[in-house]
Amino acid sequence: MNKKPMTVHEVVNLTGITARTLHYYDEIGLLKPSIVTEARYRLYTEEDLIRLQEILFFREVGFALKEIKKLLDAPHYNRSEALERHLSILEAQKERIDAIIALIKNEINGGKKSCFYCFFAI
Repeated sequence: MNKKPMTVHEVVNLTGITARTLHYYDEIGLLKPSIVTEARYRLYTEEDLIRLQEILFFREVGFALKEIKKLLDAPHYNRSEALERHLSILEAQKERIDAIIALIKNEINGGKKSCFYCFFAI
């Protein structure tokens, strides 16, 4: 990874999130840049980007920002364990999506009609 601190613009280009999102994360204390210049430019270090990655992982699986902050700031937080949990959640979501895709393909191809809404009740 790049050792030189990155500007907001560079982080936006790298991650695809908006500058407003980065500013908001700073405002609520979720992701404070390690460096703020005299001109008030925010600069993000490699550690900051790792935290941002963790935030984005948690967001992807549906955690609220307050929950994410609480988890990441907990003294017992373990990145490896968190990544394993993310993987389990994403694999379960993938299985569910694969099942929905198969159901829809079956319907499109005139297969046996099934209770589409029943699937979602599971």
